[in-house]
Amino acid sequence: MTTFVNLSYTTSHPGVTRFERAYASGKNVIQRLQQESTYAAALLMFGALSLIASIYDIVDASQEGQELGAWVILWTAILVGLVGVSKYCKRQFVAWLKADREARMWNTALTDYRVMADIRCAQDRSE
Repeated sequence: MTTFVNLSYTTSHPGVTRFERAYASGKNVIQRLQQESTYAAALLMFGALSLIASIYDIVDASQEGQELGAWVILWTAILVGLVGVSKYCKRQFVAWLKADREARMWNTALTDYRVMADIRCAQDRSE
């Protein structure tokens, strides 16, 4: 009786694969940092920081009666700035996760013919 043994060995080292993914992620982060929206967010952040610094100077130079109002304005500006930056960071992180998932799916489709067949079948159904 004849038996066949089908051994499947990986063709790439897991450490090399992790390094390639980390390199691609780092390259993607650098490309995203060079986009115009990032420059706008950095400009907005620096504007908010300068506003906070000027309010802090007003607090230091003010008399006792006006100090409480200036502190309220300072902390309001800080909290509004933090909320704005956190919303922007959350949107960017969600977009980055989506792009990463799509890139991994496409890489899987390029290496696995079954996934590519499913994608083509779905495209044919949509047409």
